[in-house]
Amino acid sequence: MSQQKPGQPQQPANQKDEDAVAFAQGIFDLARNGGAGPLSVMLDAGVPVNMRTSEGESLLMLASRNGHTETVRLLLEKGADPEARNNEGDTAFTLAKTDSVRSLISDSNP
Repeated sequence: MSQQKPGQPQQPANQKDEDAVAFAQGIFDLARNGGAGPLSVMLDAGVPVNMRTSEGESLLMLASRNGHTETVRLLLEKGADPEARNNEGDTAFTLAKTDSVRSLISDSNP
């Protein structure tokens, strides 16, 4: 059995689960890699804006950590929770790598 990597979905029990895990991983990768366009389509199709990895990292945290301003903006516009905390207690703001991302998150929190 292979080791689970951080930021990966749980190990699947069957093919249906494997497909779901692969789908979730693709969504996480869109946020992590700044795929705002395709991610917008997926969110409009019903993907939860606050879905999380096994470490509790939200899509907003993944985009924020990697400095993807447009993806962060999209997620906030779609209702992502900027106050959500991961398993370590971090928020998207504390994980943000750029001032522009921190500014977007601050502006979304009245």
